[in-house]
Amino acid sequence: MQASTSGFDEDWFENESFWEDFYPVLFPDELFEQAQEEMEKIFDLIDHPVYSVLDLCCGPGRFAGLLAREGYQVTGVDRTPFLLEIAKREYADTKNVEWVLSDMREFVRQESYDLVLNLYTSFGYFKDPAEDLLVLKNIANSLRPGGSFVIEVMGKEVMAKDFEPITASKTGDGLFVQAHEILENWNRIRTEWTLIKEGNVKTFTFEHSLYAASDLIRLCELAGFSDIRVFGDFDGSPYDHSALLLVITGKKR
Repeated sequence: MQASTSGFDEDWFENESFWEDFYPVLFPDELFEQAQEEMEKIFDLIDHPVYSVLDLCCGPGRFAGLLAREGYQVTGVDRTPFLLEIAKREYADTKNVEWVLSDMREFVRQESYDLVLNLYTSFGYFKDPAEDLLVLKNIANSLRPGGSFVIEVMGKEVMAKDFEPITASKTGDGLFVQAHEILENWNRIRTEWTLIKEGNVKTFTFEHSLYAASDLIRLCELAGFSDIRVFGDFDGSPYDHSALLLVITGKKR
């Protein structure tokens, strides 16, 4: 049996091998299959016309490519070349989409978009909350006046309600094990992923921030957003004891 282990690095998201090794569990086929339904629900949360969309941390393009095929002008931004190459191949025949290799702390296009998406818990990667605020300010600067953002994360309240220190599940012909450790009084979570497949064991450790709804609302206010709303899923359900996700939207003043 061959083993591959990666120790914790604060900039874990810059490790290309993580996205390559764990792509099958990060982006299973069913995730793409449900993208259409999720996108329809997301647009029901938006109360203004949308022509141009920024998908920030677009990954393999499951939302950006879909929106481009529906006629929206789309920019898909990600800092991982491996994921962008998949998006480019999958949507090679799709017009209206631009794929950009960039870090969300750096990407800004002044007043260029009606809607900015940051989905699939792609927010809170950084140790310093000031960097998360910077991302929100970049989003605000990239939106046209009156434009909206939608961010989806696993809220602190949801995580606490359903917390399991260790889980294991079958994935294809392998086994996927997750071990979670709560840090800094529920402000951070450290996760170790182990994928066992065909005699190979791959392990990777990463961290991200855990935001309560009130914390995320405050950050969005500091970034200059108004009309901030919080939901428990893409369907607009309340963020309460039955919430599955933390979905937050807001508008540029």
